[in-house]
Amino acid sequence: MFKSIQWKIIAIFLLLTISVMVIVGTFLMQNISTYYLEDFKTTMSERVFGSRLMNDLTAAAEKDGEAALVDMQSILNVYSLRMGIDSFRNYYILDGRNCRVLARSDPQGGAFSTTPNVVTAMAGMTGDVIDREAGYMDYAVPIMRDGAVAYIINVKDTKEEVSEVTRNIFVNILWAMLFGLLISLVLGFVLSRTIIAPLMTLQYRAEAMSEGDFKHKIEVQSRDEIGRLTMAFNNMAAQIDASMADIAAEKNKIETVLHHMTDAIIAFDSSTGRVIHENPACEHVLGDCSNKTFDEVFSEGLKLDVTMSRVLYLDEGQLMEFDVEIDGKNYQVCFVPFNAENVFSSGVVVVFRDVTKQLKLENSRREFVANVSHELRTPLTTVKGYAETIIDVEEEEGRAQGPTAGFARVIDQEVDRMTRLVKDLLTLSQLDGDKQRLNCTSFDLMELTSSITEKLTMNASAHGHSLNFIPRSEPFSFFGDRDRIEQVIINIVSNAIKYTPDGGKIDVECGNDGQNALIRVTDNGIGIPREDLPHIFERFYRVDKARSRQSGGTGLGLAIAREITQRHGGDISIESHMPEGTAVSIVLPMFRENPEGE
Repeated sequence: MFKSIQWKIIAIFLLLTISVMVIVGTFLMQNISTYYLEDFKTTMSERVFGSRLMNDLTAAAEKDGEAALVDMQSILNVYSLRMGIDSFRNYYILDGRNCRVLARSDPQGGAFSTTPNVVTAMAGMTGDVIDREAGYMDYAVPIMRDGAVAYIINVKDTKEEVSEVTRNIFVNILWAMLFGLLISLVLGFVLSRTIIAPLMTLQYRAEAMSEGDFKHKIEVQSRDEIGRLTMAFNNMAAQIDASMADIAAEKNKIETVLHHMTDAIIAFDSSTGRVIHENPACEHVLGDCSNKTFDEVFSEGLKLDVTMSRVLYLDEGQLMEFDVEIDGKNYQVCFVPFNAENVFSSGVVVVFRDVTKQLKLENSRREFVANVSHELRTPLTTVKGYAETIIDVEEEEGRAQGPTAGFARVIDQEVDRMTRLVKDLLTLSQLDGDKQRLNCTSFDLMELTSSITEKLTMNASAHGHSLNFIPRSEPFSFFGDRDRIEQVIINIVSNAIKYTPDGGKIDVECGNDGQNALIRVTDNGIGIPREDLPHIFERFYRVDKARSRQSGGTGLGLAIAREITQRHGGDISIESHMPEGTAVSIVLPMFRENPEGE
């Protein structure tokens, strides 16, 4: 209860009242005490012991013995009212030599004690120093005779009067403080209620909001800061209500989509590694995984070489894919990290895509292409034979310049083009179906690249190109399929020759960095448009359809080059900037002991 703002406000009021009363009381009591002491000193020095009284006392002191003492006492009795002599204040007539009391205003008074002011008077000076800490205040005046101190008049006050006055003031201040505390308590309670009531209303509404009630608004009863806070609270509640409705709708939409998706989806929390969500399709694929961890599902269950830490540290936009077979079905498994706001990685989402039908269709397509390509070889050979026969007959009979002249040659050229296409299709089919194993041997890759460049020099010269071989290291031995690597290099260099305008420059570089063999073919041709680069290795894809057809291109050369490079465990990439030229880079691992397919 005492931790509430209401009691804190009341406590502040009480402490403020106490502080003010203590400060005022202390100041008042101190001033009264100072005033009383200063008034005593002023009265003694100016109103009592003036020149007239001092002359009378000095004259009385000239007499001998008791006469002098009687006269001085009579004179002091006349001034007793002015000196304020009463039960708290007395005067003493002291012997100037030994401070013995000779006469006093109160014969029944207690024993006399010598004070510092009396000692000062014995030295012939007026003792008027007042010690605030002492329990008395006094004033001592020397009476001279024959140049020496004969008597000392000492007025001494016990301070009981000022103590009584101070005590009464303290009691009055105490009563005033109690009365002020009562008023402060009442005012503090009333004022705090005016502040706390709307705050308590806000508290109750906040508690209701935490339970999901955003509909009820708080009535604004003032236009002050609390009123503006209430209006802001109502606006916040309305916005949260709208946001929650949007979130709920979006959540229902997502849950509906996930529930009816044919792809299996399962999500894992990064901190615990356990399942946080799985859709019904996932239960059909993996069974109940609600109590399993990431490693139990994939490392132990599916025997995949994947850990959650590897997936969590993927770059933004990247994913990790695996192909698995479960219960006779083929699935493509995609791992993607997901992040919450201001959190590095909240977890991992895994998608199982059923590609069984897709793989069957792909295999059927490959088999169809292989079969058709194989079957086309015989009729193409027959057509080419007849076309060549017709050409020979026309030349023998002298009809090479007739109306049908050149038809047979067009047929022959198109047959050659179809033959190349069929050959490329068969090569791809063999690589796809693993029907053609790599014939790997050790050979000098530098020598192979140099000889290929030399072979194609004549072809490049026909177009006015400058074809240069640039070694980047010492000759080195490479383990791989020499014929297939030669096919890749010839394909890349031939493309540079075909698609570089006449008079161009083509550089063929070869070397190694100790781990990989590096082959780079650079030309200064027109380059490849940026939008075409992502598709350049796709089958049958040609940047310039008309020119590719005219030059005899099939759109399969780069696809074949990539397949062969990947079968060797390497990679091929293209960099191009229009109209600066194109650079094709081939990277092949030098220490791959068992290339794929061997």
